[in-house]
Amino acid sequence: MTKFILLGGYLAKAQDGGRSFAQELVKGHGDSPRILQCLFARPSDTWQETFEKECVALGAYVPEKTPDFRLANPATFSEQISYANIIYVRGGNDRTLVEGLRQSIDWMHKLDGKTLAGSSAGADAIATYYYNLDSGSVESGLGLLPIKVIPHWRSEYGGGSINWDHAYAELKSFGDDLPILTLAEGQFEVRTV
Repeated sequence: MTKFILLGGYLAKAQDGGRSFAQELVKGHGDSPRILQCLFARPSDTWQETFEKECVALGAYVPEKTPDFRLANPATFSEQISYANIIYVRGGNDRTLVEGLRQSIDWMHKLDGKTLAGSSAGADAIATYYYNLDSGSVESGLGLLPIKVIPHWRSEYGGGSINWDHAYAELKSFGDDLPILTLAEGQFEVRTV
């Protein structure tokens, strides 16, 4: 079984600043969880700085644990998945992320017993379909969970210009009739498959 955690985005905007997410992320993985952070949705020149900040932030919320954080590398991603027991896919550009994760699909067959968390574009990638807030269109994720997703639900994302009801209707009418998750900033949902 795989535990999936889908996060609506901007963890710092959660009421507890992200504490419950961090605790759920490491739950069931012992005192030294192995966390692989995937930042493929962001420009590669920002990966190291983002990775270091995220290590500090997540580590602060699980002081009883000693996580081993690693930064995902597209060239060795599948091997890194074998090592990790937690994969945290951060947000950014949806299309860049989904394309990057599709480069080598064998990693998807290595998720049994692991936790795969996705924030914003990361949640979109996990879903079958998602509403791309930047392009205003419905797009296909990796289909790891048979759901549809809209992150940043009813937030000021995009400068407040998003018609959320229209986005929901577009996603609902697209493709298969699947459950729709609308995830607000900092809100997360756990699914086990």
